[in-house]
Amino acid sequence: MPLLLLSLFLTIATAAGIALSLRQCRHVRAHRATVPAGFAGRISAGEHAKAADYTCARQSLEIVSQVWGLLVTLGWLFAGISLLAGLVARPGLGPILSGALLIAVLSLCSALLDLPMAVLRTFRVEARFGFNRMTAGLFLRDQAKGIALNLILTFPLMLGLLWLTGTMSGLWWLWAWAGFLVVGAAMMAVYPVWIAPLFNKFEPLGEGAVSARVTALLGKAGYRANGLFVMDGSRRSSHANAYFTGFGRSKRIVFFDTLLEKLSVDEVEAVLAHELGHFHHRDILRAMARLALVSLAVFFWLGVAIKEPWFTVWLGLPQQDAVAVVVAMICMEPLGLVAAPLMNALSWRAEWRADAYAVTLTGGGVHLASALVKLSRDSASTLTPDPLYARFHYSHPPLPLRLARLPGADGRAAH
Repeated sequence: MPLLLLSLFLTIATAAGIALSLRQCRHVRAHRATVPAGFAGRISAGEHAKAADYTCARQSLEIVSQVWGLLVTLGWLFAGISLLAGLVARPGLGPILSGALLIAVLSLCSALLDLPMAVLRTFRVEARFGFNRMTAGLFLRDQAKGIALNLILTFPLMLGLLWLTGTMSGLWWLWAWAGFLVVGAAMMAVYPVWIAPLFNKFEPLGEGAVSARVTALLGKAGYRANGLFVMDGSRRSSHANAYFTGFGRSKRIVFFDTLLEKLSVDEVEAVLAHELGHFHHRDILRAMARLALVSLAVFFWLGVAIKEPWFTVWLGLPQQDAVAVVVAMICMEPLGLVAAPLMNALSWRAEWRADAYAVTLTGGGVHLASALVKLSRDSASTLTPDPLYARFHYSHPPLPLRLARLPGADGRAAH
């Protein structure tokens, strides 16, 4: 009965997610034929219709993915976890080693079960709308590297977590949380130097107008980066982006090669100015502080679930710390949907602050508006998302809302 109640809880959460996806598709289709006021001449009727079709295709796949994810999770709860726990249990391994092995095998199986959705997303949806540039060989190499990296990181971390649960009492979860923060900070420093190059090539941004303008802008904002790099994003997709990454001495700024191809020098400067707005307002530190608080709550919940013998027994599962970790995390998955509107509201405020800073730093919003319109058009982002769906799933405000706050965003440079 308890397992059925948990299954019902997970099913209701999945149904809520599907309902949001259906709302999004219904709303986008209803506005497919009409380009929103203010975008005439910037976005053609054909481009607007393509964005609507692309959005609905992604939502359809998302619904399939949510149903598939629910079935996989229920399969783990009703049979898979107990079966794997029995298979990895070997005399002499002990609860810590066998528990870490169980979680690693579960992680591997879950990654393999997610592959069909990744294949459909890349070679069906993205390819259908002309965005995919990934070959089957590159896709398989990426997946193999990702799975291997996940296992390499997961196994020792789970060993450490289960060692804490087995050897310490009381506030063991607080030590685990502190360890999580240390590992997270280390990963921020390691990722751009050692991990990202496993998947993409990064070349220093050569001398020229973009480099000169970017360097001057960084000096004006007081930001020190240890390198400007161009990433070969075009090997996998035609989507464009730019981002700040790293921590301490590994801080760097990365431009997708597709971004530099699509935007003018003024527009690249405006996009970078927006990113510098996040630095100016300490948005990264704010996000890290929120992550620290959320993870503290997660580890507290793990402390309760793992140390209470009734938790796994109540669900009819093996009474093992590793099993309790897995089930506790499954129980928390639906809470992400509940917390999403608050997290996105904070993110929207940060984006608007960064936009305002970019306007101040570059002397106007024309070029930022132009860049945002180009990126939206080239990535087929819908201009008419369902407002409720956007609150749950958009980390950035929809483009019409962003442009409404940008002075000079009247399309003069957005063609």
